[in-house]
Amino acid sequence: MRLLDMNLICTRGVADQTDPKEVSWMLARFVGSFNLPMPVRSSSLCQAVRLLLTCLVLATVAQAGEPHSAPVIRELRPLSVCGVNYYPRDTSWGGLWTKTPADVWEKDMAVAASLGCNTIRTFLHFSPHIEQAGLLEKDGSPTIAYRDKFETLLGTAWRHGIRVIVCFEFSQSWLESARWKPALAAIVTAHRNDGRVLLWDLMNEPDDDAKWNDATRSYLRAALPFVKLLDTNHLTTVGLTWRADRLETVGLPDVMQYHEYCPKEALFAEGPKRVLATFARQRAAGGTRPLLVGEFGMSTARDEANGEAPELRPKMGTAPGTEAEQARLYEIVLAGAEQGQAAGALAWCLHDYPIKNPNESRFGLVRADGTLKPASLVLRNAYLRWSQ
Repeated sequence: MRLLDMNLICTRGVADQTDPKEVSWMLARFVGSFNLPMPVRSSSLCQAVRLLLTCLVLATVAQAGEPHSAPVIRELRPLSVCGVNYYPRDTSWGGLWTKTPADVWEKDMAVAASLGCNTIRTFLHFSPHIEQAGLLEKDGSPTIAYRDKFETLLGTAWRHGIRVIVCFEFSQSWLESARWKPALAAIVTAHRNDGRVLLWDLMNEPDDDAKWNDATRSYLRAALPFVKLLDTNHLTTVGLTWRADRLETVGLPDVMQYHEYCPKEALFAEGPKRVLATFARQRAAGGTRPLLVGEFGMSTARDEANGEAPELRPKMGTAPGTEAEQARLYEIVLAGAEQGQAAGALAWCLHDYPIKNPNESRFGLVRADGTLKPASLVLRNAYLRWSQ
């Protein structure tokens, strides 16, 4: 069997979805038919050479199966990221991976695309909850089932022209025990040539006082170079609240990112200038690195027509507003991103969530009944403008 035959084997299973057992049989035929000199055929060297050939063929098959239709983005242009943070409405947080049917992802990605989004930011969780669901190995890495779920979401998003910023969410025990390393290695290595992944986001808001501890700092110091060692194609980021000075002490990623949750009173009083002032502080730390507004938004729990139930309103702080105020906030933040030539922005978030906390439950662009809030039109108009 010639090398041309090997190439046919490697591509056939991908092109016409040949049964994997048939591909395995063809591989065995190829390796078994490789002619070695007679003195070598019965030796252990023959077995070693055949093993090496098997590895090479399998590597070629894996490469042939990679999603090359999505080119890897190695440079973020200004206003190129038109995004939204994503959890499903009814199965948010850890339920994203333990309870969400694939058809929900399909519907949600269609909605995101209709709003002009080309990117979602979502979260891979590594925690006791995910472990109890049978999605993690003993070393902390994802099981085949977890990886398959992730692959399904990537594929669904890309069918709608959407790339994914993958944010790793490790529980404290993962950070303290270094179980994060096998987890990162498994995901990053498998997708290092995968253009459906836009960025590796190594932690969400590590600079928050509740998270900024020795384990977090040790993780970031090690994880940033570790990911670059595994994957030289994708850019890295870290989703800060705003304190870039803390990140400077452990190392900076390729893309600076902060979350714009300035009090609404200040944003309404100062307008885009307030956003640009924050940009200046981020760029003072990050230099010429691209800058991303990784989250922004407002809970609309205070809205009279579509806000939170009366019995939950006493729990509201000062941050929630009305749907009209949410739309106004979107106008200000997106104008600031445009004027400041940020790499882009990602709204928090696509959906309202059925939780009993009015300060967090109504951040979505989509109401519980599936209708769109006024802010969704502001977002879509901005993203269409950025995409021209």
